[in-house]
Amino acid sequence: MRGSLRAAAGPVEWMTFPAPDDDSRQFRVNVSFVLSNYRCIFGCGCRGVHLDGPPQADLGCCAHGVEFTSDEDFEHVAAMVEELTAEDADHIGPIRHGDWYAAKKSGVPFKTYLVGDACIFANREGGPTDKPGCAFHHLALRTGRHPSDTKPEICWSVPLNFSEEDAVEPGGRETTIVSAFSTDAWDGQIGWWCVDTPEAYSAAEPVYRTFEHELRKGMGDEAYERMVELLLEIPAPRFPMPAQRLPLLNS
Repeated sequence: MRGSLRAAAGPVEWMTFPAPDDDSRQFRVNVSFVLSNYRCIFGCGCRGVHLDGPPQADLGCCAHGVEFTSDEDFEHVAAMVEELTAEDADHIGPIRHGDWYAAKKSGVPFKTYLVGDACIFANREGGPTDKPGCAFHHLALRTGRHPSDTKPEICWSVPLNFSEEDAVEPGGRETTIVSAFSTDAWDGQIGWWCVDTPEAYSAAEPVYRTFEHELRKGMGDEAYERMVELLLEIPAPRFPMPAQRLPLLNS
């Protein structure tokens, strides 16, 4: 067992601004994260999230399958499944037969099946496609789309964390929080997490640029563009992401 982890300790910097297109809403943005140079390091340093056993570089964060966030999310995934081919997915056989998701007792689709120790849509090293990683990601690359437009909602948004907070005072605004999932979000059930790993902070541009497509989907175009205007007035966050202050594993 690698041992359960805790998130790297803060502080982090936040910025709040009113939604430009909705008087009843505001956004609270984790400035430390969106100005950081975080990037997904799948295939170039990712150790996989399994709590037990050795690192699995071809697993990434696909160890538990993915829960559907809504009926619309499931319908989107089902539509993307229809487009998958043997070129995209290692497990195209059971996927084609409809054996790719589990349902609740009520019959409502709940999450994707696991094959062994990974999501059924996770291709593994040495598999039939010879393309490690998410089958929906490979579908996007094959068809010229952005991966966030072919993946389940949780898969395209992670590590971004879009959450909602009710107004805390009479007449106040509801709040959309834009941040990043930390290790603590997984309640000790993972053995490694990129957001709390200094090696993941190695991109050439900040998150608000490299994750523009995902941020626009989660915030809306007007709110994203207003956020960028405000970020351009901040040369650097007062507090970098906590993991950026940790020593590199190989240092």
